[in-house]
This record gives sequence, structure tokens and C-alpha cells, in this order.
Amino acid sequence: MEAKPVKSGPATLLSNLLFFALLFILALLFFHLVRNNTFWHAGDYLYLSQALKIERSWTEIFASAPYQVFQPLVNAIFYLEFKCFGLNPWHYYLFNIFIHSVNALLVYMVVWTLLRSRTISVLSSLLFVFAVGNYGKAVMVVTGISDLLITMLTLLTLLLYFKNELEKGGKLSSRWFLGSLGCFLLSLLTKATSFSILGCMIVFNLFFKAETGKRVFHKNFLVIAVAALVVLVTKLIFLPYLPGKSDFIFIGFYFFKNFGSYLIRMVFPIHYSSTVATAGPVVQFIYTLATEIRVFTFLCILSYSVFGFIFGNRAIRFFIAWTYITVTPFCFFKFPMDWLNIRYLYLVSIGFSMLLASGTVLASDLLQQRRWRRFLPYSVPLIFILLSQFITYHLDRHYEAIAASPEITSTRDDFLVEYRNQYFEEERR
Repeated sequence: MEAKPVKSGPATLLSNLLFFALLFILALLFFHLVRNNTFWHAGDYLYLSQALKIERSWTEIFASAPYQVFQPLVNAIFYLEFKCFGLNPWHYYLFNIFIHSVNALLVYMVVWTLLRSRTISVLSSLLFVFAVGNYGKAVMVVTGISDLLITMLTLLTLLLYFKNELEKGGKLSSRWFLGSLGCFLLSLLTKATSFSILGCMIVFNLFFKAETGKRVFHKNFLVIAVAALVVLVTKLIFLPYLPGKSDFIFIGFYFFKNFGSYLIRMVFPIHYSSTVATAGPVVQFIYTLATEIRVFTFLCILSYSVFGFIFGNRAIRFFIAWTYITVTPFCFFKFPMDWLNIRYLYLVSIGFSMLLASGTVLASDLLQQRRWRRFLPYSVPLIFILLSQFITYHLDRHYEAIAASPEITSTRDDFLVEYRNQYFEEERR
């Protein structure tokens, strides 16, 4: 049984471009506070220093070290940013906002492809552009381009794969599949979390088996899986270092603790930090109830997952699985390295945005005959948007304080010395 082709044309392209323009404007307004920010993270200066090394020798694009993930595509793009933007941090943030808006549009397209609900697709995209579930850290740090890029490639890979299977006949030689394979191979040149794409493909093949008429492990999937295996083996053979190896854990206490904590953090992001300490008495009072709120939140997540798998449609089941699959790679690292970094929730939060949107729209449909009451469910995503704005505001203040700290000031001075020395030598030549 072959999937029926779905026509697209100039009207669809125009509507997508207009919707992207809206998303970009909303993202600019939401993240307007970063306009005055400087390079505040030590990693920003590592990236800038790496760009200087690439300028001296292009082979530095493929550099790998104990503290440095093998991500040549990210290195290359950041180098191009450096050549275009120099030391103007606002342009880096603006580029992050642009890619974030592209990702929000891709969220809309992926949800629409699987669910065919315009309302849920639009609301999912809006929740994502307002950083619900990830709270914007990936956008508000220059080095967040790595998270934005892997998310864009993940969404492109899956979107093209889904369209090929559901709308284009599922041919191995189609441009849709070749595009999906190409995006997947590019994702392997970023973070190793790109392997979660395979997990998402497996659950798609399982849940949409009736629509595609194929086995779960059909030839299209196997081609991508073999490509992933070849790249993985090549990395293990030729890379001199495995970053984060000393903090890697297998299945154990830290794994399950991280797993639950990351899921809770999407819904209840408040944890004790200098951000909370300076946020006022209301936030501090809420934090005193943090343990009870976290337990309740985790139980709600589990119950919603079980309920969704039993009674939900295929798309809802897929995005529940998406959330669990994409969060898993980040759970294999113990404290203090990579401990509950909300940047890691950027990709994971796509599933949360879709589930929140679908729950809202379906609840509203149940109240369709109740006049104004049918709009009450929309107060829930509105609360999450306001929460996201609150968190990003306080994160921005926190990042400004970090930028002025002695540690970052010293790091900045060291980089400027390296920067001046390199360009002074070039001028002398």
C-alpha cells in the first residue's frame, strides 16, 4: 500500500514564508533583551579562539580534544559567523534567533505532516518560538548555535523522511529520501545526539505502519542506519579523544535521576541558583515547595504518557516517544559535567510543545458548545509562555552578571591578546 501524494505549490510556499516572517518577528520581540549582551560564556571565547585557529589552518575545523566535541560542521559555520560578524555579539545572537525561527517553522511543518491539524501545528510552533520547555538558553548564548543546528538538521531529516514515506510513495531513489539522508549525514558532523534520529524513525515506522505499508526496519531506514554505523565506527577509529568519557555512565542511579529531572525541568524549571535567590519572595516561596511540585509534576508526566499511549492518536504517541528518545542521550553524564543544562532541552521541548498544544486544542474542542469557556484551555499554554518570559528575563540578568565577573573578564582579556597578536602578525607580513 503506497501513501497518496499530497500536492503543494506556490500558495503553500507563500503561506510558509509569511508564517516564518511572523515567527521571526515574535522571536525578535521575545529575545530582545539579548541585544545589549556581550560574550558572557567561557565557551564563547573557546569558539572564537577556535575560529582564529581555523583562520591559520583550515584543518582545525576537524579538531578534537578532551574538552571539545568533534563537530566540524559547527566549527565551519561558527568560523563563517566570525568572518561576517567579527566581535559584534549582537549579530551572533541575531543569527541564533533566525535559526530558532527556522526551527519553529519546521516544528509546524513536522506536526502538520503527521497530524493534519492546522490549529495544533500553529500552536506547537508558537509555543516553541516562545521557548516553552527549554526557556531560551540555547538562543541566549553564542555557542548555542550547536544546539540550534543539530535541531534544525534533526527536523529536516525527519520532515523529509516523513514526507517521503507518507506523501511521495516512499521510494529509495526519491529526492525526498536523498535529502533526508544528506541532512542526517550532516547531523553526524555535529553532536553525537543525532543518533536519536534513528530512534524517532523507528517509532514513526512502527506507529505509521498502516499508512506506509512497510515493515518497521525497511530498506530506507536500513540505508540510514548503516550510514550511521559507518560514521560511528570511523569516529571511534580515528578520533584521538572521546569528550566527556570520564563522566559517562551506563544505566544506573544517575541515569534515572537525570532522566526524571530533565523531564521535570521542562515543566518546572525553577531550581536553586543565584537566579532564584535574586528573583523575589514569590519565587523563593514557590521554591520551598519544590520537592512536592517536582514529585507531582513527574507523576503527571508519567500518567499523561501512559494515557497518551493508550488513548492518543499516532501523532501523539510519536511525540511522547520523541520526548523520551531525545532526552535519553543527555542522561548518561553525571554531576558536575553537563548536569541538568537546560540547553539540552531545546530539541526535547519540541515533543512537549506538541503535546501541550494538542491537549489544549482537544480540550477546547470538548467545550465547543460552551461559548467563552471553550477558550479556557488556552490559558494553560499562555501560563507557560509567561513562565518562559519570566525565566528568560532573569537568565538575561544572570548572564550580564557573569559577563562582568572576574573569571570571564580574564578570559576575555586573554582572547583579545590572542586576537590582536594574530592580526598584528598578519599586518607585519
